[in-house]
Amino acid sequence: MLTAVSSRRGDAGGARVRTVVAWYAVVVGLLMTGWWAIDLRAGALDRPDRTRAELGLHLVAEFLTAAALLVGGVLVLVRATTGVVLVALGMLLYTVIQSPGYFLARREREPAVMFAVLVVTTLVAIGVLLAT
Repeated sequence: MLTAVSSRRGDAGGARVRTVVAWYAVVVGLLMTGWWAIDLRAGALDRPDRTRAELGLHLVAEFLTAAALLVGGVLVLVRATTGVVLVALGMLLYTVIQSPGYFLARREREPAVMFAVLVVTTLVAIGVLLAT
């Protein structure tokens, strides 16, 4: 069910899957926030390869995604709804598909591999959430 999380007894497997997806969303949301906090403290706004406007708008999208992941994950954990986390996972899917381009242009493979793993895990999370 997409709007309200079922609490039926026969839905124990689905509830466990939703809990795992919720924690995935919360953890990724926290990691995104931490990543950018560290990067900003290190001077990310002063990079010569990006304008402040470009990076500023990117940061808005990143922090909105992180916030949506946190809110959506918590809403699933309290058995309120799965709709918000599905939207948040869609936002995350976009960002993990788009973000590797920056690193690949700089010939930095490791972050691109990390994003590839996140693409797969996010697709799995969306798929299993839709299947439950």
